[in-house]
Amino acid sequence: MNRFTKEIDKILEYIQSNDDKFLVSSHVSPDGDNIGSSLSIYSFLKKLGKDVVYVLDDEYPKNLSFLYDENIKMTSKDIDQKEKYTVIALDAGDYSRICVDDKILENAKGIICIDHHITNGDYGFLKYVDTEESSTCELVYNIIMRYECITDNKIIDENIATYLYTGLITDTGNFQYSNTRESSFIMAAELMSRGAKKNLIVEKLFQNNSVNFYKLLGEALNGLEIIQSQICIIAVAKESMDKYEVEYGDIDAITPYTRDIEGVELGIFVKEKEIGEIKVSFRSKNYVDCSKLASEFSGGGHKRAAGCTIKDLDVELAKKMLIEKAIGYLK
Repeated sequence: MNRFTKEIDKILEYIQSNDDKFLVSSHVSPDGDNIGSSLSIYSFLKKLGKDVVYVLDDEYPKNLSFLYDENIKMTSKDIDQKEKYTVIALDAGDYSRICVDDKILENAKGIICIDHHITNGDYGFLKYVDTEESSTCELVYNIIMRYECITDNKIIDENIATYLYTGLITDTGNFQYSNTRESSFIMAAELMSRGAKKNLIVEKLFQNNSVNFYKLLGEALNGLEIIQSQICIIAVAKESMDKYEVEYGDIDAITPYTRDIEGVELGIFVKEKEIGEIKVSFRSKNYVDCSKLASEFSGGGHKRAAGCTIKDLDVELAKKMLIEKAIGYLK
C-alpha cells in the first residue's frame, strides 16, 4: 500500500463526491512532467464526467509540442475568471508559480496540490506531496491506479499512458537520474502495457534537436568555465539565441552538459530569457543540495536538480554571484 494512501483517497473522494468546476494547471516554463501530469489528471476527470478545463498561460517547448491539443489547452483569457473553480495545481512547488491569472486563484473555491518538490510551499486544502517520488506524473499515476483498484474500472488508455510516460522520463532523464527508483520502472512497464508511445516520446524528447541548436550548443560549450575542478558553469545570452533562431524553451537540453564532466560535482546553466531576466538551472551528482543553493536566490526544486530566477543583472554579473555562492557548497 502507498504510504500516502490516505491523502490519495481524500482527493479521490472529493473529486467523485463534488460537482465542482475543476481547473487543472501547473507551473510557469512548462516541462514534460508539468504537461504530462496536467494532461493526465485532466483526462482522468473527463473520464469521470467532471466539468474540467486545462489552463496554462505559457507555451509548450518545441520538443513537447507533440502533446499539444488546441481543443484541450486554454489560457486564462479563454475562461470566466470570476468562476469559483476548484484548482488542481500539479508540479508547482510554490503557489506563486501556478501559471494562471491571479484573479482565477483569488476567486477559486480551493486548491488541490499534487507535487514532488522538496521546496513545496505547503498550500492547498488537499495535498499530496511526496518528495521521494521521481515525478508528479508518478503521483498522478498512483492516484489513477488507486481509483482503478477501488472501482475495477480501467482508466489509463494509450493517451494517458503516453502523457504519464513523458513526464516520467523527463524528470528521471530517461531513467539516468538518482530519483529513479524501482517504482519508476514498474510504472514504466505498466504504461507500456497500456500503449504508451515510448519510441515517439524518446525521439521527440532526446533525438529531435535542430541544426541551429547544435550550433548554439557548440558556442555555449566553447565558453564553459570550470571552477575549482568541481563546478561547471555555462551561459547562453539572449543575443546568441536570437542569432541562431533558437527559442528559449528549446535550450534546456544543454543543462546536463554542465554536470556530465569528469570531476564536476555541480553544474550551473545560466539562460538569459530576456534582458534583465535570467533563469538558472542547478544539477549535482552526489552531495550538493541544489534546492538549498537555489533557495539562496529565492528558487527551489530537488536535491539534485533545482532552479531560480535572477532579475536586473546581466549574464556576467549573475555568473559571478552564482559562483561565489556555489563555492560554499563544495567539500
